[in-house]
Amino acid sequence: MRTSIVLILNLVLMTSRAFADEKLPVLKVDSEIYSNVIITKVSATDLYFISDKGMANVKLKNLDPALQKHFQYDAAKADATEQKHKTGNAQYRLQVISATNQTPGIADVKSEMDDAISRVQEIVNQPVKPLARTPDMKVGTFSPGWFHPGAEKPDFNTVDVRASRQLTAYDQEEYVTSDLNPDVVFLGRELEFNPMTKYFYTDRSVPKKRLTEAEMLEINRLYRIIGHDEEQLARSQNR
Repeated sequence: MRTSIVLILNLVLMTSRAFADEKLPVLKVDSEIYSNVIITKVSATDLYFISDKGMANVKLKNLDPALQKHFQYDAAKADATEQKHKTGNAQYRLQVISATNQTPGIADVKSEMDDAISRVQEIVNQPVKPLARTPDMKVGTFSPGWFHPGAEKPDFNTVDVRASRQLTAYDQEEYVTSDLNPDVVFLGRELEFNPMTKYFYTDRSVPKKRLTEAEMLEINRLYRIIGHDEEQLARSQNR
């Protein structure tokens, strides 16, 4: 067992070091542009480097696809790593609280709830690839817009988003669009609507990605955290 762990750690270190000292004339990340870049480390989630702006790190998920491939970015592994970090941080906070015989403060509870909400938003609002519309396509059109106004707040303590997901409207056609973006289409089999996640839709001008079973289970888990923290905050306000 120890030998296996050592081998895994060695592989991680080799991957990290493989790109060390690699040089890039320019690195563009969203609106930021870095020049004279020297790579110092690559992890499952981040790229660390020195540039004309000094030392910095950026998320691999924010790089263009070619660079993601070059640095061997694996979205699933990155998500798992970030989740482990969040879990580890939460466990550490609980250990500190337990060691000092203190109950979680309002700021701690609020921070945990905000983290859970942010993660739900990341999962729910994953981008769906648009396709250029051509005259030969048979397209189903949603109007007005993709979604009706408003959103029901889920019962975070009990809802199962797997049961509330709706696929039928999208599965009727291979391609679908809306009057908001009629020049592009989306594959119906890649879309879903869920009234129990709509509360967290941040951009309703585009359709929502069909989630995997694992992603829906993760939302359920995060919902329980949000529900528990909401109750704690409400109790603290009523004292």
